[in-house]
Amino acid sequence: MVRRGEIIDDAMDDEFYLRRLDAGLFVLQLLCYIMVEICNAGVPQLQQRIHQILNLRGGSVKIVRHIMREYAENIGDGKSEEFKESEQKRIMELLENF
Repeated sequence: MVRRGEIIDDAMDDEFYLRRLDAGLFVLQLLCYIMVEICNAGVPQLQQRIHQILNLRGGSVKIVRHIMREYAENIGDGKSEEFKESEQKRIMELLENF
């Protein structure tokens, strides 16, 4: 739609994001989140192994970071802005050490 010059409003953008979540993005985000948490557990061997597996499977740290940034941008239930901001900050801190 963007390539055709159509304007995408926030409602359409939200709809596309929800469709992507239903199509498997949620599972991908959850797996990336688990990998990032494990890498931040303070055990260097775990971080090395996760990076090794990513490389073997054709993945990259850059892709995981992109997925987690998108996750952080869309986190929260819309009710508590304070929770959203604190969780976004925490995720970004985890990504710095990934």
